[in-house]
Amino acid sequence: MKQLLEELQSLQNEVINIVSSVPEKNYSQQFHPDLSPIGWHLGHCVYTETYWIREQLHGQQTIDNSLKSLYIPELSKKQYRGAALPEKTELLEWAQTTQSENCELLASIINEHNSHQLLENNYLIYFLIQHYSQHIETMVMVLTEMQLQKPDFDYTNTNNLKPEKLIPKTQTIDAGRYEVGLSKMNFAYDNEQPSHSVKLHSYNIATKPVSNSEYLQFINDDVYNKKTCWSDEGWQWINATQYKYPHHWRIANDSIYYGVNHDGAYSLENNAPVHGLSFYEAEAFANWRGARLPHEHEWEIASIKNIIKQTGLAWEWCNNTFYPYHDFSPYPYEGYSLPYFDGKHYVLRGGSRHTKGCIKRTSFRNYYTADKRHIFAGLRLIYD
Repeated sequence: MKQLLEELQSLQNEVINIVSSVPEKNYSQQFHPDLSPIGWHLGHCVYTETYWIREQLHGQQTIDNSLKSLYIPELSKKQYRGAALPEKTELLEWAQTTQSENCELLASIINEHNSHQLLENNYLIYFLIQHYSQHIETMVMVLTEMQLQKPDFDYTNTNNLKPEKLIPKTQTIDAGRYEVGLSKMNFAYDNEQPSHSVKLHSYNIATKPVSNSEYLQFINDDVYNKKTCWSDEGWQWINATQYKYPHHWRIANDSIYYGVNHDGAYSLENNAPVHGLSFYEAEAFANWRGARLPHEHEWEIASIKNIIKQTGLAWEWCNNTFYPYHDFSPYPYEGYSLPYFDGKHYVLRGGSRHTKGCIKRTSFRNYYTADKRHIFAGLRLIYD
């Protein structure tokens, strides 16, 4: 228990440090239409822990309505959140004080051997740890977008990215019935439950995700302009957006691609997994190679069997939309998963370089609409 509380406090401090490091002029600025200002993420995380610890667990009704209207996502549109934030120093002081009080209250309630359902198997602590962890990755996205908006970089290329033809290296999974998901004995989000059996046909899955150099070959083969490789919806999207390379790539004066992350410009490694791709781009790449994206259960079983490599370096798009498992039950609230079972959100598995270890479990289901490419997402192929 002490270790879990210390982990929560460490994540609280990390969010504080991220916001502290951002200049005042940028702290409330929205850098991408799908991302909130970085200061909002701190306020939202602190509001969320306060709601669950004080209101739901302890029975207090002490949260100011102004906090609810700003930090409950459904009550606050992203484009207006920055203007509603308090000054940076004020938010930081409130956040640190509130976090400290919340941790003391939570420890006190636990020491009283409270039998509240939220404390069963340490559920609430795990929930808050993972909530902070997910927002930290999103905050890295915000910092990356801040860098991407710079007009130019003082960049000297040190590692020329070279195109490489993809030579499939695969492992075969035999047809059969397999267990996926997690039981309630383990911490899991509602959409990961319950554990259940699925029937899979035999398939050959790539041992590694698609690399930067392999994706450069896709670009050089002009696949962004080849209609036959794109779905109808994807072709409409790429013609409307006119994207020509991954979201996190830029082109130097010498026509060499380089990457941009939260720290600025960097040289792209040839063998590193590509990221900054939409589902449409991932799907087009798979079609170009005569392959397909995995169903999430195919990915999960391959991960459980430990036959796929370089997982957790880039989220990996799957070919199925996000859906509820049989006997799905929303918990601890309906808003985490239920609104996204809409047939428009596709599943991603694995995690990125910026994903915390607690999220990188084989059963974790991420989900975004097919057009999103600001996330750290790439792909892995399956050959039938």
